[in-house]
Amino acid sequence: MVALAFGVFGLITGSFLNVIIFRHGARSIGGRSGCMSCGMQLPWYDMIPVLSWLALGGRCRFCRGRISSQYPLVEAATGTLFALVGASPLLLPQKVLGCAVLALLICVAAYDFKHTIIPDRWVWSFNALAFVFASAFPWHLAAGIPQGDCDFLCLGYSAWKSGALQLALLAGPIAAAPLFALWLFSRGRWMGLGDGKLALGIGWLLGPALGLLAVFGAFVIGAVVSLTLIFFSSQQWKKILRLFTPTSISQRLTLGFTMKSEIPFGPFLIAACLLVWFAAMYGVQFPFFSLII
Repeated sequence: MVALAFGVFGLITGSFLNVIIFRHGARSIGGRSGCMSCGMQLPWYDMIPVLSWLALGGRCRFCRGRISSQYPLVEAATGTLFALVGASPLLLPQKVLGCAVLALLICVAAYDFKHTIIPDRWVWSFNALAFVFASAFPWHLAAGIPQGDCDFLCLGYSAWKSGALQLALLAGPIAAAPLFALWLFSRGRWMGLGDGKLALGIGWLLGPALGLLAVFGAFVIGAVVSLTLIFFSSQQWKKILRLFTPTSISQRLTLGFTMKSEIPFGPFLIAACLLVWFAAMYGVQFPFFSLII
C-alpha cells in the first residue's frame, strides 16, 4: 500500500513537473493549463496523468493538435520511480527526501533531452538536496556489500559519525573530476559544464566509488545508445529496410544521426545514477569491487 500511495503521488507530481519543464524560461508556472496549439484551457478530466493522454489519442480535444508524448512519459516515470522508493526499506523521511531528489533529476533529464542544456537553478538544487540526503541519513548505500568493501566504497560516509565531514565533502568532486577534466581539456567541445555540475550531486548522493561507477556507467549507456542511433541512420540499415519494405516507407523508418550529431549527456548520467542508487537501495551487491581493494 505504501508503494501504491507513493506511485499515485508520483503520477500527480509528474503532471506538475511537466508544467515546470515546459514553462521554464518561457512563462510563469502559475495559471491554468491550456493547449499549446489553440490555447484553450483544459478541463480537469483532460489532465488526469497518463490516462487522459491515452484516452485522447495524444491530441487536443478542441483543435486536435498533437500533445507531446513527454507528458505521459514524465508522469509514468515519476510514478514508477516514486513507487520504487515507497517499496524500498528506507525510513519515511528518507523516502520523502529521496522523492524530492528524483523530481529534480526527472526535470533535469527531460529538459536536457529537449534543449541540450541543464538549468543552473535545478542542478544546484539537486546538488544541495543530494548532500542533505547523504548528510541527514548517513546510511551505507552499498548495503549489500560486505563491511570491509563498504568502508572502501563510502570513504567518508563510514566515518561520518566520528565527524569526518571533510571526507564526505570530497565525494562530489571525486565523482565529477573526470567530467570537469573533459570539459577543461576540450574547452567545452566534448562535454558541457552542466554535466560536471550534475556529477557533483551524484557523487554526494552515492558516495565516491559508486558515484564514479555511475559516471563511467553513463559513458557505457551513452555509447550503446549512440551506436544504436547511428546504426539506424546508416546506409546498411536502409539496405535492410529495402529488402522488407521496398517502398517510400523505408525512407521514413530511418533516423538522421551521424558521428557529429549532438546528444545530451545529462540523461545518461541520470539513468546510470538511478540504476546504481536503486541497486544500492535494495541491497544489490557489487562483488567486483572486492577485486580492487
